[in-house]
Amino acid sequence: MLPTDYFRKYLYRKDVVNYKNYLSLKEFYQIVGSQKMVFPEITAILANKLSFYNHCVNLNIPTPTLLSYNFNTRWFYNNIGYTLNTKESVLQFFAHVFKDSQNDFLFLKPTLGQGGQGCFLLKKENLDSQIENIYPALIANSYVHQDYIEQHDSINSIFRNSVNTIRIDTYIDANNEAHVLSALMRFGMGNTFTDNTHTGGFYISLNLESGKLQGVGRQDVVEGGKEVTHHPDSQVALDGFQIPFHKEAFELALQAVNAMPNRIVGWDVAITNQGPLLIEGNEVPSLHVTDVACGGYLNNKLIKEALLELKN
Repeated sequence: MLPTDYFRKYLYRKDVVNYKNYLSLKEFYQIVGSQKMVFPEITAILANKLSFYNHCVNLNIPTPTLLSYNFNTRWFYNNIGYTLNTKESVLQFFAHVFKDSQNDFLFLKPTLGQGGQGCFLLKKENLDSQIENIYPALIANSYVHQDYIEQHDSINSIFRNSVNTIRIDTYIDANNEAHVLSALMRFGMGNTFTDNTHTGGFYISLNLESGKLQGVGRQDVVEGGKEVTHHPDSQVALDGFQIPFHKEAFELALQAVNAMPNRIVGWDVAITNQGPLLIEGNEVPSLHVTDVACGGYLNNKLIKEALLELKN
């Protein structure tokens, strides 16, 4: 194989006991590229954040409230459509949404975006200057405009600038039974308002039984590959930290995969003081990240089962 994964999975580091425990790039594509695992009609729902939201609402799956959205210059709020093609009209639109919803923040995500790229945290207090900066991007693309999530107090104690989510991989076996494969927690750092590794965050394994963080946190290799035992901003120790509502988060992921049954999905779940919220489902989950976090995905009997099925 090409040496890509040798570096991005840190296989050169001394704590890697057996590199054969890790998925090869070929095995990764066997799973996420298989028509036995991933279905276009389900992927279409997962990939489109507006469709995903509507599907969750229809099935009573808890997810952040969508307040408004836009397709380029065509904007929608309270089931009314508007054509907005000036900065002033967009400013007035959001001022109305803020006033109506009594929110101080709105989270804007590209309807077809991935990896936290292109997201904006819109703040009521400096709305004018933000619209000045992001207006070209807004009218050139499609966005969903969501409630900002107030995450659980204990998770805020680690890092409060971003909503820090649990990535839960699920798998539907050959008998049509859904399983939680693995879980990890992602955290932002510094001034970032997203927890994605592509925007500077890091990830750490979450024990499925205890719901506690375990091991060390890791940045993506392209972000420096740094390992952390304490959050760099708060200095809170990570290993052994108890994540609240972890069982409910896993149950929510299973509820979601039974509603949107691609056989392999990576779910992002936020934890609030009231319980978990489903943020999104990733039709092509970053298995290489979980591969690293859990010390090799080929230690998981369900992954072995999936690969065996695909080879036969």
